[in-house]
Amino acid sequence: MIEHRLKTLIPKFEGKKVLIVGDLMLDEHIWSKVNRISPEAPVVVADVVRISHVPGGCGNVAANITALGGYPILVGIVGRDSSGDKLGRALRNLGIDTRHLITTSERPTTLKSRIIAGSQQVVRVDREEKDRVSEKLSRQILSAASQLIKKVDAVIISDYGKGVLSNQNCRQVIRLAKRYRKPVLADPKGNDYSKYRGITIMTPNQLEAETATGIKITDADSLEKAGQKLFKDLKLPNLMITRGREGQSLFEKGKKRFDIPAVPREVFDITGAGDTVIATLALGIAAGAALHDAALLSNYAASVKVGKIATQPVYRMELEEALEEREPAGRKIKARSDLAPIIKKLKAEGAKIVFTNGCFDILHLGHVRYLKEAKKLGDILVVGLNSDSSVRKLKGKDRPYVSELERAEILASLECVDYVVIFSETRPDNLIKFLRPDIHVKGGDYSVEELPERHLVRSLGGKVVVIPPIKGRSTTSLIERILNRK
Repeated sequence: MIEHRLKTLIPKFEGKKVLIVGDLMLDEHIWSKVNRISPEAPVVVADVVRISHVPGGCGNVAANITALGGYPILVGIVGRDSSGDKLGRALRNLGIDTRHLITTSERPTTLKSRIIAGSQQVVRVDREEKDRVSEKLSRQILSAASQLIKKVDAVIISDYGKGVLSNQNCRQVIRLAKRYRKPVLADPKGNDYSKYRGITIMTPNQLEAETATGIKITDADSLEKAGQKLFKDLKLPNLMITRGREGQSLFEKGKKRFDIPAVPREVFDITGAGDTVIATLALGIAAGAALHDAALLSNYAASVKVGKIATQPVYRMELEEALEEREPAGRKIKARSDLAPIIKKLKAEGAKIVFTNGCFDILHLGHVRYLKEAKKLGDILVVGLNSDSSVRKLKGKDRPYVSELERAEILASLECVDYVVIFSETRPDNLIKFLRPDIHVKGGDYSVEELPERHLVRSLGGKVVVIPPIKGRSTTSLIERILNRK
């Protein structure tokens, strides 16, 4: 099961050191009740209940790193003022080291005050200075970064456009990271992304990607154009565009775009979701996870964050629980190694195992009836699902139409399907050897003797059954009808 694999990665976050360079700020939350309109103007009256202070900007990235089990090393600037004092206390209360923060009288601490009534922000008031930091402060930032970068497992550039990450400072940090072969991630800001050239992966949200490319993202084609433009202009090896309710889209050099659907969750507040994403992604990369898996983990973490009000980090336990919270359909999706003891136990109990496989790209009536008939042949129906890469080999570079994760969840939601296992080979032979099914089922208008796997199934003591298709019900015919209507 995919979620099980992802969950095994989380303990590897423990103790991973992440250098975070960026714009620090204090987030002030003014919690209030609203039940009347002001007699002075057509505005609500917020009766303050309490006020809380938490780290914002790259401080929230550090808070997420800590909450997930990592060790953040934070480099940034705070003003010599009351907001700076409050920010320092808020960071230390979370166990975050503040030794490398640079305190200055040159500029104030950025302060964002949010008035929150119930579960909604009423208004936000910003007090900040956005001018580029002085040469003196730049030297201090870069000096700290150069001393610390050798000791870390990953580097995050957390740019909020408040002046710390000037073009020169940003490029210097990237240069240092490359010198010591450290993966460097950037959460960008502005419309000129040239200063991020040379990073490992960038994580703009959809609006930021649109601003930087001048391409309005409205569909898959415009998303692809925007992503490819960023790839080309910045010579990026990797890019991930976060798209809110649409999930995330991962671009890797030389690979097809990987779209990750958003995990269904009631959204209360998106504040700080980008910080959660880049923190989780950085820890995943630092822990040695494949970028594909690190991106999936960051998507789950984001789903937890948007269920919280105001600036709050996501804790390791919450991320683990999110992976366990899958619907029964999700629990049917198993990794090959997880399926082994289950099948062994079922066989020991006398259950008859039925196995079938396919791409199941755009599930239709023909698929559903075929799977129902297959289940009638035994007690447990296991469906082997071709991965995206194997579908491309079988069907062409434009397939699949639906990603493997979505196809797996759709199949698993069917009552007749007991387990789904994704496999990357073009043929099911290895799965057949692994499962040793009592019955192997294929759908199609051919005979059993035409099936190449019939000898393997019979040698393992199984039987092959062919279920004829429903005429006119296929993915190809469905696509043709859609295109003709269009």
